[in-house]
Amino acid sequence: MPVAAAQAKQRIALLSLAAAVVMALFKLLVGLHTGSLGILAEAAHSALDLLATILTWISLRISARPADANHPFGHGKFESFSAFLEAGLLVVTALAIGGAAIHSWTYGGGEVVLDVWAFAVMLVSMAVDGWRANTLRRAAVKFQSDALAADALNFSSDLATSTAVLLGLGAVLAAQHWHIGWMRHADAAAACVVALAMVGLALRLGWRTAGVLLDEASPELARDLQEALAGVDGVTQVERLRLRRMGSRYFVDLQLGLEPASTLERAGMVRQEVAERIQRRLPEADVVIETQPRRMAPGGPYEQVQSVAHRRNLRIHDLSIYEVPSPPGETASSELDIEFHLELDESLPLADAHESVCQLENEMRRELPTIRQIITHIEPAQAHVSQSNLIDPHRIARQVGAIARRVPEMLDCHDIQVRSSNGHLALSCHCSFPDTLPVGRVHELVTRLESDIKRGLPQLIRVTIHPEPFSDNRR
Repeated sequence: MPVAAAQAKQRIALLSLAAAVVMALFKLLVGLHTGSLGILAEAAHSALDLLATILTWISLRISARPADANHPFGHGKFESFSAFLEAGLLVVTALAIGGAAIHSWTYGGGEVVLDVWAFAVMLVSMAVDGWRANTLRRAAVKFQSDALAADALNFSSDLATSTAVLLGLGAVLAAQHWHIGWMRHADAAAACVVALAMVGLALRLGWRTAGVLLDEASPELARDLQEALAGVDGVTQVERLRLRRMGSRYFVDLQLGLEPASTLERAGMVRQEVAERIQRRLPEADVVIETQPRRMAPGGPYEQVQSVAHRRNLRIHDLSIYEVPSPPGETASSELDIEFHLELDESLPLADAHESVCQLENEMRRELPTIRQIITHIEPAQAHVSQSNLIDPHRIARQVGAIARRVPEMLDCHDIQVRSSNGHLALSCHCSFPDTLPVGRVHELVTRLESDIKRGLPQLIRVTIHPEPFSDNRR
């Protein structure tokens, strides 16, 4: 937890503590002066508030400690534990007040001496409790603090009990002035109201904090997080989402399904995006994400072949798959012929390279039983940057331009460059096509141009063509 937030929570708790000390003493003195059981019950309630506020302040200091070997998730749950203890103290005090009130009602008690102080202490108490409840409630929401929320709930209930005691004092005053016998128990009735309110408060507080202590998760929050992750590109499903709250901080444990063809780098990017989305909803959340390969829908032969290569951490390109019809008279379904280029370490001995190819092909056949044959072209993976020199392209550019003009639907050919590297010549260029031309058709035309250039300029060993829409103005 940030140091500034922890200090702010402790300052609020100290202010509440000072108010609790003053109000407990004020009520005790007035209660002894008047002999009012209702005011004495409120004094006992305020004394309990004082004890609870001290407990809150201590719990906030402990919960602000960083995680250690004995508490790997931090000390945040001490706030919930202190709130649970406060609920127990409320029950004990309520039983004592209720017992005293019932005894006074049954056997009679001393005469209540009413003066201005009796009413003043209750009015001041209501004003202070209202201020404390609002201040603590805002702080509890801001800092997600169970301890401050417990105090806010406590002081909110004090308003209701103070009102009951004030009405009881008014009833006793009326009974003394007009000699109404049945109203002489109003003070004891007010004390009973205080006791019942404390029990109700204890039940609410105990129920809420017990859920946190028992790692109860919020279904609404889980649904919110599920919805926030629904649009992450590459995530096929959220297989597990577990929440644990420690004080104001959440720990989120996720298991995500990703497309099998996802690379480790792509999986890392997905994890980062998921963590950022969760932390926008829960700013202090500690997020742990595990990813598993999960196909969103059954893939075709291309996806299955590429998935096998990814699983073996191998790179393939120029993948082609051909459907071979069954011979006449056979009822078997058609078979597949597969061709691709496989990149391997250039220093790898041929025998080891061939063994890797055999293992790869065998796994592909297990994945796709309809494979008839696999042709694998082995080539060295590019592990270093080649030295090259640019050659004056004017003559070659004119030849390439003439060849390109014979290709239909190609609008222009520009940025032609010729390089010499290790005694070999390589050409690259940019070609423009209509914006609406489909990618498949563009690829056909680029392949045709590449073949035509190699036939016209046999000294070139590599031709790289970049297609772009004619509206692109970056050239």
